[in-house]
Amino acid sequence: MAMGETFSSTIGSSEVKTTAAVFVMTLVAVKLATMVNKKRQNLPPGPCGLPLVGYLPFFGKQPPVTFHELRKTYGDVISISMGSWPAVVINGREAIKEALVTKGDDFSGRPAFTTAQLLNDGKNFGFSVFGPTWKMHRKIVSNVLYTFTNARNNPIEDIIRTEAHTVIEEFLAHGEKSFCPRDSMQLAASSLVFQLCYGAHQNIREDQSFVSAVNGGREFVEFTRAGNPVDVMPWLRFIVPHKVTKFVDLITQSVARRERKVEEHVAVYDENNLRDITDGLIHAGDHLTGEEKAVGLDKRRVVESLDTIYGAGSGTVASTLQWCIYVMAAYPDTQEKLFQQINEVVGQSREARLSDRADLPLVEATIYEILRFCGSVPFALPHATTCDTTLRGYDIPEGTVVLINLQSIYMEQDLWGDPEVFRPERFINSEGLLDRSLVEQASPFSLGRRRCVGEFLARMELFLFFTTLLQRVRFYKPAGCEYNFESTYGLTRDVQAFQVCAAPRG
Repeated sequence: MAMGETFSSTIGSSEVKTTAAVFVMTLVAVKLATMVNKKRQNLPPGPCGLPLVGYLPFFGKQPPVTFHELRKTYGDVISISMGSWPAVVINGREAIKEALVTKGDDFSGRPAFTTAQLLNDGKNFGFSVFGPTWKMHRKIVSNVLYTFTNARNNPIEDIIRTEAHTVIEEFLAHGEKSFCPRDSMQLAASSLVFQLCYGAHQNIREDQSFVSAVNGGREFVEFTRAGNPVDVMPWLRFIVPHKVTKFVDLITQSVARRERKVEEHVAVYDENNLRDITDGLIHAGDHLTGEEKAVGLDKRRVVESLDTIYGAGSGTVASTLQWCIYVMAAYPDTQEKLFQQINEVVGQSREARLSDRADLPLVEATIYEILRFCGSVPFALPHATTCDTTLRGYDIPEGTVVLINLQSIYMEQDLWGDPEVFRPERFINSEGLLDRSLVEQASPFSLGRRRCVGEFLARMELFLFFTTLLQRVRFYKPAGCEYNFESTYGLTRDVQAFQVCAAPRG
């Protein structure tokens, strides 16, 4: 028995040593092969990373700043490794435009990350594979959103104004005391998109389905704030399995909530009275054409779009509105100019309307300058190449992860002249109107095939909510408080928790 145990231990030790040696040799071989292949294929230049994890440890707390520094050394297109994935970071308006517009089909894939594969069997609109089915899906979703937002009886303006007034009451209830507006703005943004998706509610904050969605959304954002490591290092799922099981649990709960809302809609659905986006998607799913069915587009896939619309709409709008309040308190002269323009056009006797946008160019210009200057959307969702392609003279292999650094556009010296300066007037042309060509240059909603499908809806929300706030409230910094524009990065770039004061106008 003793001899058997000794022999077994010797074999076990030998196997471990052999396995470790093979593992190290494999890493070295892969590294050498990558270096040789990089030279042979003319891949973009970039910094060296570490075995297994690549360049991830060097991203830092502010990845756009890291990539800005790398751009100075390596140029607009940078090769990095993200764990097990080869990747490129694309900086600058021209390089991003070449990738997403000129060669849009080549760069419109999504990485086959672990979490992307777990999202509703690949039928999630935001993360599904690029191809004929996705193109048809996007077209339908875009048409539903456009039809809903332009319908005569759509409730958008009433929902936005009601939510804005709820927030105003909360703010003014603090009197002269300072407060942090973060929770109010996050709840307001979630309420807006929830009601647009599922219908207007008289007492939305008391609706249990809404409360459940908000709590679930907060938990999901907190869990995914820094990304999921199993996406870029799939082998980690065997070491930290909870990173997968927890994600699946959160997604399962989200799907169940969404299915309940869709079932409620189906029970009373009337195709002659489409009340909200869910009704619009159900209608679209019931009227799929032969061509749409032929490419594999089914009703379930269409209805799954609600996940993307709700998730993207609530987070980005909440982050941007918080920046709006922060910037107004930080720049009181700009705030006063905006109030004067709103007062001249709208006055105090009526509510602001979406139709006022053309007469309030400085308000719109300020929103776009806040989007640029604060960079609440620093990156597009990760792309992937769908084939072997080229960019800026470099080879980009199929399946490469592509990070679109939108913040590099916001801070581009040649485009803005003084990008580090907050100056809304830059978006006003010589005729005193909004310079739409410059707005397009800024590209806060990205470019190309994967451009934000709800862009025009977000523009409506931001304009009307922001205008209503400024019409009724003056924001100012508490005595002795300094604003430094510090932020945190996750799915969005969020202003750190701050204190502000609010006083009634009029």
